[in-house]
Amino acid sequence: MREAIPADMRLAVTLHYLAEGASFTAIKYHWHLGKSTVSKIVYETCAAIWSALMPTYLSPPSTTQDWQLISSR
Repeated sequence: MREAIPADMRLAVTLHYLAEGASFTAIKYHWHLGKSTVSKIVYETCAAIWSALMPTYLSPPSTTQDWQLISSR
């Protein structure tokens, strides 16, 4: 059984993908990983980032006042 890919490497691969917009094929050669591995890393890391940051930064308005404030902009 192989060792797990460390979290710092998973984040670096994901940031590489998001920053450059490079294809998974290009990234796989840079990081010496399989294309499906890169794809899975990017998907899982983005999902983890989303679930961690969404409640704080993208929470929907919860009160009438919040909705009115948004509509007045």
